[in-house]
Amino acid sequence: MKVAQKHDYLGFTIVELLVVIVVIAILAAITIVSFTGISQKAVASSLQSDLSNNSKKLKMYQADYGSYPTQLDTNYCPLLPVAETTKYCIKFSTGNNYIGYSGSNSSTTQSFLLIASNSNTTNSNSQVYKVTNNTSPTQVIAPNMQPNVTPGAVLELNAAKAANGTSPGINSPLTTTWTDTSGNNNNGTLTNFASSPWGGSGAGGDPYSLSRPTDSGYVSITGNANFKTATFTAEQWVWNAANDTRYRAFLDYGYSSGGYTYGYIIMRYSTDWTGVLGAYMGRSNSTGWTYLIWSGDPAPVGSWVHVVVLYDGSYGDVYINNVRKAHAAINYAPIPSSNNLNMTLHGSYPGSKIASTRIYPFALTSSQISANYSAGTTW
Repeated sequence: MKVAQKHDYLGFTIVELLVVIVVIAILAAITIVSFTGISQKAVASSLQSDLSNNSKKLKMYQADYGSYPTQLDTNYCPLLPVAETTKYCIKFSTGNNYIGYSGSNSSTTQSFLLIASNSNTTNSNSQVYKVTNNTSPTQVIAPNMQPNVTPGAVLELNAAKAANGTSPGINSPLTTTWTDTSGNNNNGTLTNFASSPWGGSGAGGDPYSLSRPTDSGYVSITGNANFKTATFTAEQWVWNAANDTRYRAFLDYGYSSGGYTYGYIIMRYSTDWTGVLGAYMGRSNSTGWTYLIWSGDPAPVGSWVHVVVLYDGSYGDVYINNVRKAHAAINYAPIPSSNNLNMTLHGSYPGSKIASTRIYPFALTSSQISANYSAGTTW
């Protein structure tokens, strides 16, 4: 008679299974991190290569024609003074995007700035690089910039991230330093504000904005050489509390020298243009502004207004709520690099508010302006 034998069926215990799962998870995490790091390095390398190649084209153009192009056309080819060949056109590899260009040919210096990114708008994976006529491609670091807007700003002040990149709180403690979230350290300083200027609804549903309860309050920013570019864009989300006949400037950027007041943009109300949003650029003296453009429309009252003023090297444009209101040829004189300046953001009518301000060292395109308008100031 055969005796039945007992067979042992071997398998993993629960503890062993858990150990295997943990090991697999660790290896997967290491693989993902390694792949992400390699991918980011590949993107950075591609952007640097594109910018280096395009820098050579711009320098070749300068060698042939004695100046850098002041503008690029819609195909990213030199617009002035000549463009009879495509060999100078700016080109980027698949996945890399042109962001902005600025060229200057003053009597003392010639220069250019070219910016590119792996994303048309800022996001957590954005990599932004720039190159100039005398520097190699370098990364533009802007870890706290608002998402879904155009990369490359040299200044971004947003009330929702005024306190070192975080919410300032509504009233206490008083936040007097307005942190520049563009990464360029152009921080603002609140002066003559009451104890509770932060709060109220911002544009796009933000919980914060900066309001001016008195006539004397303003935000000053020490001038940075990055602002003094041959082409530029200045934009703001502002709240117009009411129309009146008094001077009121939301963004006043300039300095006085030799009897002239220089500035990029001043948005104001006065007895001359009661209830009209004015956007000024150029220089002025006792006889008035030499170069001037304005929207010509009554200023919206009791609502947030997106205002953009830009200069592309030949023309100045004004956009109000994503609609171009003015387009005019302007012989704009950029601010000399030898002069420091102070920028103030203020409104002389109590109740005026600012949600955000940005300055770019190049002229935004209409599609970039539209993207910034759509993004609002929502975080």
